[in-house]
Amino acid sequence: MSTHTSGLAIETAGLVKTFGETRAVDGVDLAVPAGTVYGVLGPNGAGKTTTVKMLATLLRPDEGHARVFGHDVVHEADEVRGRVSLTGQYASVDEDLTGTENLVLLGRLLGHGKAAARERGDQLLAAFGLTEAAAKQVKHYSGGMRRRIDIAASILNTPDLLFLDEPTTGLDPRSRNQVWDIVRAVVAQGTTVLLTTQYLDEAD
Repeated sequence: MSTHTSGLAIETAGLVKTFGETRAVDGVDLAVPAGTVYGVLGPNGAGKTTTVKMLATLLRPDEGHARVFGHDVVHEADEVRGRVSLTGQYASVDEDLTGTENLVLLGRLLGHGKAAARERGDQLLAAFGLTEAAAKQVKHYSGGMRRRIDIAASILNTPDLLFLDEPTTGLDPRSRNQVWDIVRAVVAQGTTVLLTTQYLDEAD
């Protein structure tokens, strides 16, 4: 087991991932302090999502190494998975379920009792401004509401590190601002956030 003493949530050196003859990630070096928001800026195809998947243990690096809170993403993957959560570019919740049903279901899958899962779900729906939409099927949510329910689902267990892969892509300015308010609130509670974005103003 590794001992984490550096104060960094993420450390990478020379991280490489190839798919056939395509070098999707070419020698990425990162040092992300714990308790911060860290933006990774780049256009589509720049390897942002691939990098996040390696850090979240969903893909194995071909070269280099990466640590999350001192744990190697390859050799200590279980320890890493226990401390991180990932919200991808596309909705991960069930669109045929309501907001409440989605959060309660995920809470139960994470080991919460029924009452505790409902209580936590209600807390997050309120915090994310979704109480009035809690009984609606997610397929009737706006784009901004879907992003909020996705992020809510990702922090049911209050992860130490939250990956947000292009969380505001395709959203109108008001919805983008709402997502940023949520990100700031998550960080204020002690979670480190690494997000990918195509927007220079967000990475600044």
